[in-house]
Amino acid sequence: MIPVAPDEPSDGEPVYLGSEERPWFAWLHRTAAPIDTGVGLVIVPPFGFEAVCAHRALRHLAIDAAAAGVAAARIDLDGTGDSAGCDLDPQRIERWIASIDAAADALRANGASRLVFAGVRLGALLAVLCAAGRRDVAGVAAIAPVVSGRRWMREMRALQLALALPPAASGRIVDGDVQEVLGFPLTAATREVLAQIDLENMAQSPAPAVLVLDRQDLAVGAKWAAHLRELGADVEYCRLPGYAEMVLDPHRTEIPVEIIAATIAFAGARPALDAVPSAPALAKFSHAQLGDVFEHAVVMQGGIRAMVTRPLEGRPRSALVLLNAGCVRRIGPNRLHVPMARRLAAELGMMVVRADLSGIGDSPPHAGLVENLVYHEHALNDIQAMIQWCNGEGADEVHLAGLCSGGYYAWRAAHAGQGLRGVVVINPGAPGVPDTTSPYQAAAETARYQEMLRSSRGWKQLRSKVRDADALRRLTVTFSVRARNSLQALAKRWLRRVGVVFRDDPGISLLQLTERGIAVTFLFCASEPGLVLLRERAGDVLARLQRSGALSLRILDGIDHTFTPLWSHPILEEELLDALRRART
Repeated sequence: MIPVAPDEPSDGEPVYLGSEERPWFAWLHRTAAPIDTGVGLVIVPPFGFEAVCAHRALRHLAIDAAAAGVAAARIDLDGTGDSAGCDLDPQRIERWIASIDAAADALRANGASRLVFAGVRLGALLAVLCAAGRRDVAGVAAIAPVVSGRRWMREMRALQLALALPPAASGRIVDGDVQEVLGFPLTAATREVLAQIDLENMAQSPAPAVLVLDRQDLAVGAKWAAHLRELGADVEYCRLPGYAEMVLDPHRTEIPVEIIAATIAFAGARPALDAVPSAPALAKFSHAQLGDVFEHAVVMQGGIRAMVTRPLEGRPRSALVLLNAGCVRRIGPNRLHVPMARRLAAELGMMVVRADLSGIGDSPPHAGLVENLVYHEHALNDIQAMIQWCNGEGADEVHLAGLCSGGYYAWRAAHAGQGLRGVVVINPGAPGVPDTTSPYQAAAETARYQEMLRSSRGWKQLRSKVRDADALRRLTVTFSVRARNSLQALAKRWLRRVGVVFRDDPGISLLQLTERGIAVTFLFCASEPGLVLLRERAGDVLARLQRSGALSLRILDGIDHTFTPLWSHPILEEELLDALRRART
């Protein structure tokens, strides 16, 4: 086992907290001596998709706080992130609060004399509830807080309906008592408890001082702030920019500089408390046992952070590396990668590595590069480092799998000859500017227009576009680019038959991969533009390899690009299980 050794104390140490029976994953960010204010900052993430998006901002908050002398802890709440369990488990609110308590205790055990809780959205509500039950909390910073659980659930329900996701496939109905929120579940029991929580009805303040950082575009905490003042709390209320940008899609997130600065200043200014309970002993673990598998965090060459899942018994000779989907950290979209890794390790006896490419998630960027780049020149070197790490752990058979950009990189890594046994390419994306002049975007836009033609409403929308000059120009460009790409692909296919080979010919690439004994599986949702391009460009080679069994192409109906609906999650798990079983026979 290789422990993570952070480059700086503020970068964070990965630990497991709580009990060995149900461990919670956290990052502890220690201060750089001699700066130490004696304050510990407990950072509580929001729920579900917002937590996926806010991860980058909260990591910056923790690092900047530690650099300023405020030790920090980032906790993956029970059933979320890299922690044990899932959101379908019972007692969500109680266990979420228990995991926050564990992070607070860890900071106290590491020398913090007093605590400040900083929560975002639903995390702010949970931070308040947890702080109210402790006597060592000097302040609470509530960022865009959820004040009423009932109102928040109405908002989430409206947001889910606005997605207009396809209905569940036959036999794939999710329990009717589960409300989906952008790929994350809220059970009936969880909703019942949340519906009873309203911070404006609190009988006492959760801490002597409260900082309410409301959204600049929407004030939801002003009334609660006034209520806290009536309870005798020292309340600072302000509306700052940055919240909306910190919870954009992960590849578009921006760091909320003013929110981070205000939170750190508030935490650092908290005075000592009277009669603070003595610090508890720190119970932390280097790995987590989760049923038939155990997990631990590692660092690889180049500072790549990863989570490794292994079977309890034996030393696996085969490994699977799950690559990032876009700029989503190693847990995957909708936390897909976490249960998937645990199931694959248990059922197939494989080592499964969920790794963050450089500049994504918890991995720092390479020198000279900014973070949060989906496609960059160092990615293949990162993947090679992951493969070599697996080899060094005894896995001489390594597989790659990835969704979207991860699928693109899995394909590129296999083509580059990086010592692989198999690749599973899932809805691959493509680098470049996402405009109508790119082959990928032109195919996507053409498919969208074709879908519009299948309904009367779509016909009306298309007619309105034709009347608009700019829309008509975009439509014309899309169809002309699409026609040109199709003709080029057809010409290359004919030239391939007479022995003319192009360097970027996917048909030739597929032949080379299968000749080297690499098992290739493509998983496409039916509406994916990548499926159209693959069939168009690989043509007869693709069909021939399918017939021979050297390549598998699976098409999944009714599912969106990132497998958002809950009913689609087990489908992806089963497809990946089947692909790996085929590759290992």
